[in-house]
Amino acid sequence: MFECRRLCLVAALLGIALCCGCASEPTAQRILSRIIFPNEWVGDIDKIGFNEPSGIVWHPLRKTLFVVGDEGDICEIATDGTPVKQGHLRDADLEGVTCDPESGLLYVAVEEAEAVLEVDPETFAILREFSIPREFEGRTLLADGGEGIEGITFIPDGAHPQGGVFYVANQAFTLTNEQDISAVFQVELPIRDAASEPRILGWFSPGIIDLSALNHDQGTDRLLVVSDATNTLLVYSRDHELVEVYAFPGDNQEGVTVDHDGCIYIAQDTGGIIKLKWLR
Repeated sequence: MFECRRLCLVAALLGIALCCGCASEPTAQRILSRIIFPNEWVGDIDKIGFNEPSGIVWHPLRKTLFVVGDEGDICEIATDGTPVKQGHLRDADLEGVTCDPESGLLYVAVEEAEAVLEVDPETFAILREFSIPREFEGRTLLADGGEGIEGITFIPDGAHPQGGVFYVANQAFTLTNEQDISAVFQVELPIRDAASEPRILGWFSPGIIDLSALNHDQGTDRLLVVSDATNTLLVYSRDHELVEVYAFPGDNQEGVTVDHDGCIYIAQDTGGIIKLKWLR
């Protein structure tokens, strides 16, 4: 299954029109329409010069954006970039942020520690800390000393005892290290039932290196996966089937999120928060 996904990904990136029964060669316009991310440029909305933004999330209850950075900083901004408040969580490499739309709490990924911080969006107080297991079914998949988790998103599920599950992306720059794999992990954290333990439920590999950002697009119920090294956006269904691949704009894209208006935001580790209107 994973090999099939990898072949489909390569084909899409090369612009090959894989259409059953299509005998004619694809035109240049058709090829470009398949690989170029369809958008209308809005601009860089970073008005505070946030230091090394590496994660971003749209908060559906507050109608604002939260951004975290490599030096442990966090900020809340309006969708036009107007600052709401800034803070410092801790001296740590924060690489992703998501939120639980029911409780409104933030969850921040700490790289290399493979930890997730539960954060109050109003006060920026750290409420709890969870450690993600490095092993799954007796096999090490998140090696200690590896690149670490680089993206996080929460997918709500009212039927789940924890209110939903998290997805985290492990950043790897090779596809050959079987103990530190380039993959997206489905993780259960005890955010409702504190008596349980964090655990990995499963994983899938997109077959591409440098997975740098994740987001669950609530409007389409799709999982967005970004690869920084290849400037690629992969769009997956909830059952982990690849449905779209785009050449993704931006530079050092380490955070991605989509708001209720269909605008997409890209946090660039080298600086800047790019806002685009996603033309679907």
